[in-house]
Amino acid sequence: MISNHKRLGLLFAAAVTVVVAAGCNETLRQFIVPVPKPTGDPGALSHAVILSTNPAPSSDGSTLHIDVSGDTVVGVVPTGPNPVFLGKTPGRVFVINGDDTITSYIALSPTGSAFSTITLPTGPPNPATTPVFGGTTSTGNFYVTNRGSDNTSVVSSAALAQTESIPLPATSHQPVAIAGNVANSKMYIVNNATNDVTVVSTTDNTIIKQSIPVGLHPIWGVMATNGVQVFIVNQGDPGATPPVPGSVSVIDTTLDIVIPCTPGSSGCTMTGAITVGTTATSSPNFAFYDSERQRLFVSNSGENTVSVIKADGIDLGAVPQVLPGLLKNITVSGAPLSVTALADGSRAYAALANCAVGLGIMPVNHTTLVGKLAAGDCAGSQVSVIDTNALLETKTIPVGKGAVSIDAAADGSRVYVVGAQAGNVSIIRTSTDSVNTTFAAPQRDLSCTSSCPLQTPFMVRVFP
Repeated sequence: MISNHKRLGLLFAAAVTVVVAAGCNETLRQFIVPVPKPTGDPGALSHAVILSTNPAPSSDGSTLHIDVSGDTVVGVVPTGPNPVFLGKTPGRVFVINGDDTITSYIALSPTGSAFSTITLPTGPPNPATTPVFGGTTSTGNFYVTNRGSDNTSVVSSAALAQTESIPLPATSHQPVAIAGNVANSKMYIVNNATNDVTVVSTTDNTIIKQSIPVGLHPIWGVMATNGVQVFIVNQGDPGATPPVPGSVSVIDTTLDIVIPCTPGSSGCTMTGAITVGTTATSSPNFAFYDSERQRLFVSNSGENTVSVIKADGIDLGAVPQVLPGLLKNITVSGAPLSVTALADGSRAYAALANCAVGLGIMPVNHTTLVGKLAAGDCAGSQVSVIDTNALLETKTIPVGKGAVSIDAAADGSRVYVVGAQAGNVSIIRTSTDSVNTTFAAPQRDLSCTSSCPLQTPFMVRVFP
């Protein structure tokens, strides 16, 4: 077991290494945050990281780090103003800020370390404007979709600077999401305005397929853990004539085509997309891939359901073909905004934010979500526990008001839920499915000493 003093020594050594190795294309700042003494069970080092925005004018947001095994706050890192997305590569945190910058630092070393401010270019050629989403692939680089300039920025995890910009084939694509992981050398860029996906090779950052047509208004993408499929969440258009419901398109990453769904099965459409939810206003907004059961869980923010899509054993060469399909639309006790599953596949958990009319056609980010929170919307305060064998809700857990984001620890021991309006994060012990403890978000003004207003947390991810 590593003593507290030795652990702090290791963290300090890692920080010194970062400062020495940093290049000249970045801004480095040092900060020191008091570290509470760790308590609780020893275990592999893992952090739940909570991203918050700061409503105070021109103020930086932050990330709050909670040690998974000890249930203690171990660091607060300042980000840029109006952060919109919390991304990760192996070993590093990447926060996309609203001023066209990225804050990055070593994920498990939030104290006594240096963090980098990476400025994305805002002038020609290929400027980066309105970055909204990011992801990584086998190269370890961080790829950022820029909705305002119809391109993707390639940020080197080694140089901590933008090294390349990938323009999309035509204008007005509005890339809003990106799907990839370390098991694949491709990135799948989700284009909301053109209802398609652009495929990029991360080996040389070239476009290898300009367009894979998917459903109407795609909003989210997630790659299977083994890199074999990509799942695209399409919000549809309930106001169209006839209404177009939300759906999921499944892409084969070897052939780069949409895999047809099981003909005649529930939700299977002529285009191969799988309809999710029970109404045309289901407004799906987020998906989580369960690698244990090879299933996709989709949160339908416009109604009280979580859709489960079967993706195990997909085989286009088999006779008959093994194709994906809808297993069930599970009724839950509120409108979910985010969903996760335990690593053993036994349970899923949905954050029931109860947004009044879903989240429209844009991603869950600072602009849309925080605006709704300021208006008093998305005020749900429950988490739904879903039995993944019976495919039904078994109980609800009270949490902080504004349950908008959720993630599970890799060891399955805890689930973390952001209470955006409450300004806190609840830690659920999965052994009892009850809240074990709650931590407040960082203060808006760190020098405040009494009745201090808090930042607004809105996203959580567990590292590694």
